[in-house]
Order: sequence, then structure tokens, then C-alpha cells
Amino acid sequence: MAELTVGQKVNLTIGSQATVLKELGRGGQGIVYLVDLGGTKMALKWYHTPPEDAFYKNLEHNVNAGAPSDAFIWPEYVTVKENGSYGYIMKLRPEGYYEFGNYLLALKNFKSLDAMLAAAMKICEGFRMLHLKGYSYQDLNDGNFFIRPSDGDVLICDNDNVMPQGQKSGIMGKARYMAPEIVAGGVPDKYSDRFSLSVILFMLFFANHPFEGAKVVSCPCMTEAFEKRFYGSEAVFIYDKDDPSNRPVRGIHQNVIKRWPLFPSILKNTFIEQFSKEKLQKPNERLIEQEWEKIINRVRDELVICPNCHEETFVDMDASNYNCINCGKSIDTSKRLKYGLRELILTPQTKLFIDKDNTPDAEVGFFPTDKNLLILKNLTTGTWNVDTPKGKVKVVKPGEFMPILNGLKIAFGTSLPNDPNAKGEIEA
Repeated sequence: MAELTVGQKVNLTIGSQATVLKELGRGGQGIVYLVDLGGTKMALKWYHTPPEDAFYKNLEHNVNAGAPSDAFIWPEYVTVKENGSYGYIMKLRPEGYYEFGNYLLALKNFKSLDAMLAAAMKICEGFRMLHLKGYSYQDLNDGNFFIRPSDGDVLICDNDNVMPQGQKSGIMGKARYMAPEIVAGGVPDKYSDRFSLSVILFMLFFANHPFEGAKVVSCPCMTEAFEKRFYGSEAVFIYDKDDPSNRPVRGIHQNVIKRWPLFPSILKNTFIEQFSKEKLQKPNERLIEQEWEKIINRVRDELVICPNCHEETFVDMDASNYNCINCGKSIDTSKRLKYGLRELILTPQTKLFIDKDNTPDAEVGFFPTDKNLLILKNLTTGTWNVDTPKGKVKVVKPGEFMPILNGLKIAFGTSLPNDPNAKGEIEA
């Protein structure tokens, strides 16, 4: 393939032309260029070796179908086949987003645990929408994500390998992220996507691969044969409840050793189950994206601001551990908002995420003239109707607040458009 040069015109199937401005980077599949398209700066991925015609037709189909959600930097235009290859046009990555690998190497850090959980939710939402559209990603790995550290917003890139469920893109995936059945020679699908998603989520939270412990450290040289063993036929989760042979090694796997005790039991137990030897052999029993969202919501329900040191901390409801992970002091968890089967802990400065999006719906604070009385501020754009134990109804408009008193019942109504019948009750 002849590489493109600055100033070269590339023809698109829609009849327009893009002008190459400079190279942005290159990888195994191709080179990414900055191009000008009708006065708009965009990115062009140009393949080293043009994939087969079926791949080209699938690209055209994906362009016409549009992105599954706003999380995807989706192909928007396809080029004409010329100069020995072809490519596609996509939006540029905005400023302030960084590759996932930067977080694994601690070159970038999330501003807060809240931002980390927001990133996990956005990733799950993206792949839920992808699978609902009938696609499988087929090449899910750490290079597919750009994340904004301030709030955890995520952009999913390299979407040219996305295919309809059951069809092959010709790409098997990236080592360390492929499901065991794919390592053994199977065809990628939504079930293998879900394995890769679990790996990505584990690495997001713990900055360590779930199968890289003592066994990998003792490997003299990582050959293809060893890869098939450690990530396929003989994969052992580093915290497998029955097999301690692949535990993290001190001095090497410091991230996961430090972080594992800090996260709530609901999250750790989910990973233990998902990466168990039994589940690794049953692809169709892997956790779907909606279930991951529920788990992450549960984790977020247990994320509070410590009233003693004013730092983020988890209160592990399943383990009855209410001590701050920072200062070690006990946290009063007696004040709660009960919402369905969920219980959200109410401590000053804690933000509450009542529905499944990444926008907080309420925040706990102090009454302006009485620091002994906690309040709940409405951060939504809709009104709440609050029933008192005496049968009175109070309206809490956006930006207003209500006292946190035992027995108050909240009808969230239009403030939660996805669940207008949602109701909660204060326990204090």
C-alpha cells in the first residue's frame, strides 16, 4: 500500500473529497490521518492491506446504520477503493480524553471514584446498545477506549471490526482479552464480547489483568503456547476462591493487592463468580450488560463521603464494614434512602444516583440554619412530591431541598423520565 501524503485528495463514496493534513498515528491495521472534509477536521483510518470485500460492505452498512449510542466514535464515511487500499472517516477524539492504557500505567488518574464508576457505567451502556442493535464487537481490548478523567466519560473507538452477530470480521481479538473459547479457535460473538467486557471492567477497577498472577510471573518467556494456557485452557482467576495457585505477587501486582480490599463485596464476589473455572466454560451464562449496570449501581450506592475526613469511601453493606477506607473511622449509616431493593446511604456531601445514568439526582447537605439537620437537594430538572407521615404533601422543585426525616416518602415523577413511577422512603 502506498502511504498517503500531505495534501493528497481522498475520494469518498458520497462524492466528496477529504484532504490529508498530517499523520496522527499508526497501528497494526493501518494509519490514521488528520483530514479536512468540507472545512471540518476529521480522522481518516487508511488500511495497510485492504480487507476483503465483505469487510468493505460491512463498513458501508455500519455507516448507513449509524452509531448505537453517543459513546462510539463511529465510521461516518467510507472512501472509494483507490491507491491500493481504502479507509473510512470518523470524528476526531476531543481534547481531555486519554487512552485506557494511561490509567493502567498511572500516567492518568481518575479525579474520583465517582468518575471511575461513571466510566464503568458508560462502557456497559455502550455495549448494551451495541448488542441490542444486533452487533458483536469482536475485538474488545484496552486500546478501544478514550476516557476523560474529570468525570469518567468514555468514547469507544476502532469500531470498524463491528459485525452483525454470527458474522466474522476476520479479526479474532487481542491476546489477553479474548475469551477462552476464542483462544481455542472459536468465532467471536456477543458472548465473547461479554467476557472481554468483564476483563476491561476488572482492569478499570483494579489496574491488573484478572489472570495475571504468580503463574504468569513464573513463565520464562510468553510464547503463543503459554498464552493459550494462561488465558485459555488453564486460565485461573487471581482471586479464585478454590485455587490459590495464581495469586497476585507482592512487588509486582501492587495495584490489585492495594485496591482489592477497598471495593465492596458485591463487586468482588461478582468477579469471583464470572471468572470461576465453571463460568469460563459456559459462555452463554456470562453476565449481560444490564446486570453489570445493576452491580455498578449497587457499588455506587455504597460510595459515600466520609463525614470525618470528607473523602470518598465505600461502606460495604454485605460485609457490614462501615469504616472509612481513608481515615479508618466508623461511619454512621443509619440514615438511608430506600428505593426499591436498594438502600442509598445518606452522609453530608454524598451525591445520589437514583436512576441508571451518570448524572447525580440528589445531594446530601446541611440545613442552612441548623447543622444538625441533614437535607436532600433536588439536582434534577423535575419536581418531587414528598408525603409526610401526617399525610401532607410537599413539592420540592429543582434546586430546592427537603429535610432528611424518618418516614418521608418521595415520588420522583418526571424528575426520573425513565422511571416516572419511582418512589423512595427516608429511613433516619
